[in-house]
Amino acid sequence: KYYPSKNELIEAIMRRFMQNHMAADITPILNSNANAVEKLGGLILVLSKNLPKLSEKYLNDLRKHLPSLWNEVEEFRTGIINKNISKIIDQGKKEGLIYDYPTEIIITIILSSIRCVITPQFIFDNNFSMKQAIQTTFKILMGGILTKNGMEIFYKSISENLK
Repeated sequence: KYYPSKNELIEAIMRRFMQNHMAADITPILNSNANAVEKLGGLILVLSKNLPKLSEKYLNDLRKHLPSLWNEVEEFRTGIINKNISKIIDQGKKEGLIYDYPTEIIITIILSSIRCVITPQFIFDNNFSMKQAIQTTFKILMGGILTKNGMEIFYKSISENLK
C-alpha cells in the first residue's frame, strides 16, 4: 500500500534495520566511558544479537537480487568500522590494552574478515550460523591484537557473553 514495489519495501526495511537496530545500539557503546576492550566486546555483542535477525537466505537473496542495496549495506558496515573502530583501537593503544600495530592494518584485517567470513555466501556454503561466524571471527581477531591485560578483560567481561 505504501511502497510502489517490493524492492522499495525491502530497501525501506533494510535502511530501518541499519538505523534503528544497528546504529541505535552501537552509538551508546561508542559514547560510553568503557575501556576499548569493553567497547569492542559491546560491538561484537550487538552484531551477534542483531545480524542473526536477518536470515542467511534473506541476506544471500539481497546480495544476488538487489546488489545496489547490498552495496549500501556494505558501505554502512565499512563506515561503522572505519569511523568508530579506529577510534576504539587508538583508545586501546593508549590504555595499553591493544598492541601498537598500525591502526590501518588492524582495520583492514577486520574489514577483510567481515567481508569474507560474515557474508551470506560463506555462512551458507560452510553451514555456520551468523552468530557463530561473528563470534568466532572476532575471538580470533581479538586474540591477535589484545595485550595480556586486554585479553584478561576480554575473557572476564566479554567472552562469557559470547557462548
